[in-house]
Amino acid sequence: MDIQWYPGHMTKARRQLKEKLKTVDLVIEVLDARAPESSLNPDFDDLLSQKMRFYILNKADLADENITAGWLRYFGEKDIRAVSFSAAHGNVERLKKQIVDCAAPLLQRYRERGMNKTLRCAIVGIPNVGKSAILNRLSGEKKLKEGNRPGVTKALQWVKIDDHLEIMDTPGLLWPKFQDEKTGAVVALIGSVKLDILDEEALAYYLIGLLKCTAPALLRERYRLDDLDKNDFELLEDICRSRGFLLKGGIYDTERGAKTLLDEFKNGKLGRLSLEKPG
Repeated sequence: MDIQWYPGHMTKARRQLKEKLKTVDLVIEVLDARAPESSLNPDFDDLLSQKMRFYILNKADLADENITAGWLRYFGEKDIRAVSFSAAHGNVERLKKQIVDCAAPLLQRYRERGMNKTLRCAIVGIPNVGKSAILNRLSGEKKLKEGNRPGVTKALQWVKIDDHLEIMDTPGLLWPKFQDEKTGAVVALIGSVKLDILDEEALAYYLIGLLKCTAPALLRERYRLDDLDKNDFELLEDICRSRGFLLKGGIYDTERGAKTLLDEFKNGKLGRLSLEKPG
C-alpha cells in the first residue's frame, strides 16, 4: 500500500512560509496526538532550524491519555516544549499562557533592549491536524475556515489573538515522499491525505491489524466480534455481518464496511485510541 500525496500548492506554500519566517518569533507545530511521530514533518527540521519551536499534540481527546503523557515525557527528554490540547474541548487560556511562557526568554531579551514587541508566531503542521481550529479557539472567533479533511487552508493569514499575540495560519504541509508504508498509512488514517487517492479497503485492513495489537477490547466491543484470531479480511467481513452490510446474494459489502470503520476511527467513535507509542 504505497500512499503518496504532495500536491503542487504545498511547494508554493512552503516557499511562502520560508519567506515569512524572518517576521516570526516562535513556531507552533501542531501534531496529531494519536500519531505524533508520523504527523511530525521531517522537512521542518531544515526549514525551521533557526526558530524556537513549540509542539501542540492536538486532538488529545481522541488519543489514549496515558500514551499521550508518554509522548510529552519523550519530547521533554529531548528539551522540546510540548503540550497536549483538544481544539474541541481544551482550556484556551491555559494554552495561550503556555505559548507565551515558551517564548519568555525571547521576550525578556526584547525587554532588555527596550522593545515592547507583540509576540508573532506561525502555526504549522501536516494537513488536518487542527491548526485553524486551534486559532479560532484562541481568537474566540471563527475567523478561519476549518474542517475534518485535508486542504482546507490554502494561504498564509495573520490572526490577532490579543494586543500582545499574533499567529500566522499556514496550509498543511507534507513532504515529497513518505519514507515507509507505515508512515503513509498512519498519515492517511488520521485524515491528512485526500480520500480520492486512497484504497479505503486496503487502509481498513491496515487499521484492523493495528487495532488487533493496540486496542483489541475496543475493536471487539464496538463491532461485537467474538474472535480476533482471524486475518484482517475475515474480520472486515465480520464487521459487515455485525452491521448488516450485505449486497444481493448475501455478499458482504466490504467497501461500505471499510468506509464505516475508517470514518468511526477518524471521528473518535471507536474510543480513545493512539496509533503510536514513544520509543
